[in-house]
Amino acid sequence: MSRTTASDNLVWNNPLIRRYARSLFRRSHLWVYLTIYISVVLLLLFLNVVGRELDEDSAIGRTFFQGLYSQFLMAEIAILWVWSALNSRSALREEVANKTYDFFRLLPLSALQKAVGILVGKNLLCLLLAVVTLAAMTLFGLLGGLPVSFQAQILLLVSSVAFCVNAVVLLSSSASPKRRGKMGVGLWLVLLVFFGPLVFGPGLALLRVGAGLQEATTHHVPFYSIEVPVLMLIIFLALYFGLWSLLGVLRKFTFEGAPLFSRPAAVLFLLGYELIVLGLFLPHLPGGESLFYFYWLIVSLLPVVFIPAGAINDRAGYLEALGRRPAHPGSAGQGMRSLLLQQCNLSLGIVLFAIWLVFFVIASQGERIATAQLIKDAVVLASCYVFLLFLLELCVVYEPIHGKIRVLIMFVLLLYLFLPLILAVTLAVPSLHLYSPLGFLADFVSFATPRRADFWMAILGVNVALGVVPALAIRRQYMQILALRRTM
Repeated sequence: MSRTTASDNLVWNNPLIRRYARSLFRRSHLWVYLTIYISVVLLLLFLNVVGRELDEDSAIGRTFFQGLYSQFLMAEIAILWVWSALNSRSALREEVANKTYDFFRLLPLSALQKAVGILVGKNLLCLLLAVVTLAAMTLFGLLGGLPVSFQAQILLLVSSVAFCVNAVVLLSSSASPKRRGKMGVGLWLVLLVFFGPLVFGPGLALLRVGAGLQEATTHHVPFYSIEVPVLMLIIFLALYFGLWSLLGVLRKFTFEGAPLFSRPAAVLFLLGYELIVLGLFLPHLPGGESLFYFYWLIVSLLPVVFIPAGAINDRAGYLEALGRRPAHPGSAGQGMRSLLLQQCNLSLGIVLFAIWLVFFVIASQGERIATAQLIKDAVVLASCYVFLLFLLELCVVYEPIHGKIRVLIMFVLLLYLFLPLILAVTLAVPSLHLYSPLGFLADFVSFATPRRADFWMAILGVNVALGVVPALAIRRQYMQILALRRTM
């Protein structure tokens, strides 16, 4: 009697993979792709052989085969990073276009089976051609004298980045068509955070591969107090962001219409992200290079600003959370207020900023920032961040009542960010630019005494004054939500 394993259910017995396979391997489709692939391979071999014959001083040796290895590596990257990503990106779009999306949602499969079914099933032909290309790469690498350990690292690099890219693009297309607009901010977060380190890092590594293959494995970069091989660091980053993207896909398939992040996941992701970013920047901070400090500040703040937008708990979520009433009726009112404060977006944002503040102190100590200046910067940044949280929460609590509240909030946000910069130029008062969060952050580039130190109390006062009206409006809506829950 045969036993069914978990891998059998994920891959071999996955009906999605079988469905996609029947479409991909139809003769009318298969011969087109095979013809193109074989033509490209023959063209590469022809050009290399002809180029060698035209060069009288050249001979078939290690350099020749290393050149072929590099060219087939680029073909492997094109297959696994570009072609497969396009396939994964189009999977759910095709389900919607073919009016089979509802059928896909109702399939008696787990979220992991659906994700694997798309990632593997849509890319079966890509994987087949990638295996053939890998075999040619390995042969040319051995003939070119490339160590097996180096080829293994290159394979891990290509595979891990391919996994990450495919998971990210599947996540960006996994929102229900009916809720695509609402989840757009969260999806922009994924693209912003994930593609930043993964586009430039592998690109630079591949330039090194093209210039000198074996040098890529010997190049190290500082990470905290240790030296890490650059290829292994890129592999780790790709796997980290790829796994988080896959978890996001599973969450979308399990809880359709839910926020991109759950609250615990938002905290865990930020912790891991900040640890990685600090490890990359900290070795460069003690040298007094304020530009590195400024770069760290921007890169580390981005997820703190955008994660709350991807973990929005809406008004309906508040009402659902308030349904979990305390066991003792006498404490019901206090318990509901406590639950509301725990579940609101403001509390999550404050927790995320507190986590970032710990890394801010560590990085500032590495940059030897004076304690007084550190406190001033932290207070002003906290006031800016709280005001941004107020704007986000206004959208949440007022959107069911006023459908165009987002337009007004966006207008206020643009004024908050850019009006001080415009006034600083128009009125010829340079210090006004500090009242914008963008201008305040730009002052961190200064190598001399920062100008923001003289205006921090005024900036704090403006932010507090701006936050009074939104805070009162949010409190009023919280009271209405509590009253509504009591009547239900």
